[in-house]
Amino acid sequence: MMQMFWTAVLGCLIAILMIMLIMMFRKKYPLNKLNYVFAMNTVIVLLILTVGFVDGRVDMYIDIALSYSILGFVTSVILAKYMGGRRR
Repeated sequence: MMQMFWTAVLGCLIAILMIMLIMMFRKKYPLNKLNYVFAMNTVIVLLILTVGFVDGRVDMYIDIALSYSILGFVTSVILAKYMGGRRR
């Protein structure tokens, strides 16, 4: 029963990710596209954790999700600094 629940959650997360990907390509400005990329990082972390629940190896997938979220955070800080420009 729980296996079916986590599989349904996995399908919903994949559908949300595909909708966000389509919406990202429809936007014109780079800052709007970056906002979608940062939101997709969060959905991908949830997707990785859900795969861990379905697979039954949550401990391994938590490590992968944590490393991915740290990488996404560092990337967002670097891109925000780059897009914000230099102040004097």
